[in-house]
Amino acid sequence: MKLGLGSRKAFVTGASRGIGRAIASAFAAEGIHLALFGRDQKRCKAIADDLRERHAGLRIVVVRLDFEQPDTVKPAVDAAARQLGGVDILVNCAGGAHRGRLNEIPDDAWERYFKVKPLGLIRMTRETLPYLKQSDQGRVINISGTRGREPEAHSMMSGPINFGTLSLTKAMANEFGPFGITVNAIAPGSTATRRWTELVTITARERGCSAEEAEKYLLREVPLGKVITPEAIADLAVFLASARAGLISGCAINVDGGRTRSI
Repeated sequence: MKLGLGSRKAFVTGASRGIGRAIASAFAAEGIHLALFGRDQKRCKAIADDLRERHAGLRIVVVRLDFEQPDTVKPAVDAAARQLGGVDILVNCAGGAHRGRLNEIPDDAWERYFKVKPLGLIRMTRETLPYLKQSDQGRVINISGTRGREPEAHSMMSGPINFGTLSLTKAMANEFGPFGITVNAIAPGSTATRRWTELVTITARERGCSAEEAEKYLLREVPLGKVITPEAIADLAVFLASARAGLISGCAINVDGGRTRSI
């Protein structure tokens, strides 16, 4: 399938590791020029150098961005757009959630994580929108999580953060549609990132079992019985960024091996 993404330009937040890094790599393989946003400049620069070596001719810029410092968002977006010559695709991948139950999560953790998502997502999208309006194939892809649809007590923070992302996705799709910009969300299930490793370690400690047994326990309700790879998320992001997905907007698509029970 020809996706026609060559020479498109994309912003990817949270690009220094995990899902963000996988999406950046998949985009580069399609010939998409990139701006990698992240707090860890050293890590982002190493990723950019690797992608340039593997994909000659791509423009890849590294932009430091810390959503806990909101005044830095607009200058970062403007600098990246200037260096790339515009933007066609925005991937909001930065953010996460503090694991724990209600009485285990302090106020400062709530405030810190909400500054990144959804507030960081809002600010990033707002500042990028004028550039996306100039594109003939504008795309916004928000990385959410399945807890936005099915909250759980032991992941108390993930529910409201990811529900907010899903709600924003739908509202933005309605607002941006007249400009030809699609907005969609990808909701990963348990994904093989450092957070999965942390979850396996915590579960093993809580249950008094080995890491292997803890992983089997965590995957017991996943029909496909597999942990999701960042590359699987990236594959969907590539499709949603393409012209082939031009009539898909306002959707939240699970990539969770069938784990989510809701329709």
